[in-house]
Amino acid sequence: MRHYITFLFLFCFCINGNAYTQMLIDTVIAVVNTDAITRSELENEFRIAAIMGKPLAETPTAVEKRAVLQTIINRKFVLQESERIGIVVAERDVRIADRIAEIRAGYASEAEFQSVLQHYQLEAESLEAWVYEQLIYDEFFRRKFFNAVNSAEVEKLAKSYYDTNSAEFVVPPTVTFNSLLIVIPEGISETEKQKVVDLVQELNVHLQQGKTFEAVRKAYETLLTLKFAISTVEADAPLGSILTELKTSERSQPIRVAEGYRIVERIRHNPAYRKPYSKVSEEITERIRQEAAAQRFEAWLTGQKEEKIWDILDDELTRTENMVK
Repeated sequence: MRHYITFLFLFCFCINGNAYTQMLIDTVIAVVNTDAITRSELENEFRIAAIMGKPLAETPTAVEKRAVLQTIINRKFVLQESERIGIVVAERDVRIADRIAEIRAGYASEAEFQSVLQHYQLEAESLEAWVYEQLIYDEFFRRKFFNAVNSAEVEKLAKSYYDTNSAEFVVPPTVTFNSLLIVIPEGISETEKQKVVDLVQELNVHLQQGKTFEAVRKAYETLLTLKFAISTVEADAPLGSILTELKTSERSQPIRVAEGYRIVERIRHNPAYRKPYSKVSEEITERIRQEAAAQRFEAWLTGQKEEKIWDILDDELTRTENMVK
């Protein structure tokens, strides 16, 4: 059920001598039951997405704004129902701090993180409040929908899914190999670079003559920056293609890479194989449970929008013929 509510303005009145100055602070763009959604909430949603790595358009389109507003409206319904049935987040402050730390980890330093917050004009308190709402949202979804999915039914569906979609669980062929990376330091002169190249060719001769990677590493570790590793790569990857052309224990010629040069030695070829059900059953059941819960959640949201009082008040953000509330 929809009720049309008068468009609201929030004003701040400032005293300047004997005159009153009327200054627009924010506008209410939507209402969900008794909760208002302001334009600043909508703008913050875009800013937070940018902070978390999603590129921020200079001017979001009306379609993008509508989509984000629908996300906020859905969250309002969840928060209201969570409050009604008493869902809370255990160790609230700790979990908020942990989530903020995860976001901050995407930046080189605390100074850079704070600089980005300032750039997007987002206060730390706004980000913390958003994180808390996400925690409540996730907890509500988990308790009311995810945990309610019948486990026995899911297990049956999981085995059927595994049998029907067997190709999805095939691990492609891979190649396991020794790798010796010779790093060319940045900022050295062309003369120094040529010396490194000459040493690489000299080192390569020893490898081609049968000396072990370990022996060569010890002989040249004071002259070159070397990194040795045993790795596995898919056979159809660029490096995998090179390795598959080598015989077992055969070494490649130096391969030019961004860091310098790499010399590889094929250890073994690993054929494709299908993961056993025991290894993927948990992954499949999680996926099926998640999909079933998501369907029930969408049905619940549809019911909320049909039964509760809510409205979008901004003409630009109202639904179009191609949008369904």
